[in-house]
Amino acid sequence: MLGNTRKLTRWTAVLLALVLLAAACGDDDQDDQPVTGPTDETGTATTAAPETSDPTSVVIGLEQELTNFNNLTAGDNLLAGRQVIRAVWPTCTRTLPNSTFEPYFCESLPTVVNEDPLIVEYKLRADANWSDGTPVSSDDMVFYFENCNDPEDDCAGTAGFDSAELEVVDAKTVRLSWPEGQPFVEYIALFSGPFPPAHLGLDWTEGFRNDPMLAAGPYQVDEYNPGSDLTLVPNPTWFGDGPHIDEVTFRFISDVGNLPLALENGEVDVIYPQPQVDLVAQIAALDSVASTITFGPTWEHITFNTATVPVEVRRAIALALDRELIVTALMRPFSQSAQPLGNRVYMNGQAQYQDNTPAEFQVRDVDAARAALEQGGWTPGNDGVYTRDERRLSLRIRTTGGNPRREQFQELVQNQLGEAGIEITIDNLPGGEIFGPVFGSENDPPGPPGDFDLVIFAWVGGPLPASSTLQVFGTGSDSNPGAYVDDQVNDLLIEATVTLDLDRQAELLNRADALMWQSLPNVPVYQLPFFLAWNDSLINLEDNPTLESFTWNLEEWAFS
Repeated sequence: MLGNTRKLTRWTAVLLALVLLAAACGDDDQDDQPVTGPTDETGTATTAAPETSDPTSVVIGLEQELTNFNNLTAGDNLLAGRQVIRAVWPTCTRTLPNSTFEPYFCESLPTVVNEDPLIVEYKLRADANWSDGTPVSSDDMVFYFENCNDPEDDCAGTAGFDSAELEVVDAKTVRLSWPEGQPFVEYIALFSGPFPPAHLGLDWTEGFRNDPMLAAGPYQVDEYNPGSDLTLVPNPTWFGDGPHIDEVTFRFISDVGNLPLALENGEVDVIYPQPQVDLVAQIAALDSVASTITFGPTWEHITFNTATVPVEVRRAIALALDRELIVTALMRPFSQSAQPLGNRVYMNGQAQYQDNTPAEFQVRDVDAARAALEQGGWTPGNDGVYTRDERRLSLRIRTTGGNPRREQFQELVQNQLGEAGIEITIDNLPGGEIFGPVFGSENDPPGPPGDFDLVIFAWVGGPLPASSTLQVFGTGSDSNPGAYVDDQVNDLLIEATVTLDLDRQAELLNRADALMWQSLPNVPVYQLPFFLAWNDSLINLEDNPTLESFTWNLEEWAFS
């Protein structure tokens, strides 16, 4: 059992890992390129780790501290927890930076045994063992399933498990089956959260809160000092290559402003903070530091309340917006390769991505915006603001107050739409307080539409977007804050969620997105950047803007 005692830790090679930040001095032309070596057939950067007998250590700085080693509980599903535990506990598959999957603790990707009803087999590697010598087994997957197959369970994600039945085939193999006509098409992602050991008989929620107890991955926890740091050392029962670093210490550094100095002084080797322009510039000026910016699956948008913003007004807004200027102002200070986002389902960088933005919305056209309003019966008032049936076209825009980037985003929207005769007033609440009224949880009765006309926030995409897209844009969904309804879109999204052929699914989802450019539940604007910075003597670091995050290949890290 790990205690709260402190020990003297060697801070020789400090690694700071937070929200996607790589330490390297890179020029603008290389912002989106990993600065590691050649790539293998999966596109993953690889460099052979040099043989050395000298002890090595790195320190990773995290802005957040994990609250439970079992990152799969609903209340403890923090990215910081995932960044630590993914190197300690097993997952069946893992997601690569290009959003494809590869087997990890499973000997292959999940195998479809039968299509209708869908039956899928998950088979663990024969050589996967816990650090006490006990095999990683079907019992561990049963433990996972039994705590995540009911919406009432304390589990961060029950989708897929909640409609399945589980069969134990043998000590290393289980099968999941779904009812006929109701396949769970995202089956490949199940058992992919780092899962705890079952054979210790501990409680799912509280049994691993302060101690992971055992390891199966490349590292095991050596010391945990809550509020201060956590140290990993190699796990001798790990079946794979590496790890090449003898000691990895995560330091919890909540003040992001301290990160550049810590990196410059050699107190940390790697940092992964949320990028701010000043922070990125400071780190770019440091010697012996490499850095990279990537644009991942988190995307900002302007969502409309369809009950208060009719379709001709939504169309006029899309015409009057200068998305190119917004991207130039807010994203290009991070990377010159930033582009307006043209898809609500797939992100730029995914193989299925296509820019579905119609030509009419590619370039700002204020005259066309005014024409769209006038065709809808709106007429300009004496002050230039349009009116119809004694209603003044004055709309409220809301976002997470206190976020400078989003507040600047609002001001740009306000100015651009004002030139088209649409009055915009800014009406924010501090931080996350905005989501209650936006998602209707403060309404009576609860449910959408929420208390807004326009709202700016972010959705997080992923490699398997069918179910989440239906949740966001499907008719009657509580996650559809603008009460958007389009029967054609809804039918395509439903079909996509039961289509096992991923190429066909991508076709359906892109068709749905193209239709949404006509009915306009929202306007996608840009993907958010991730920033990774590191001591340039480290090799094989590569950002992974999925939930795997930047520690996804920690066992491959080494010093050159």
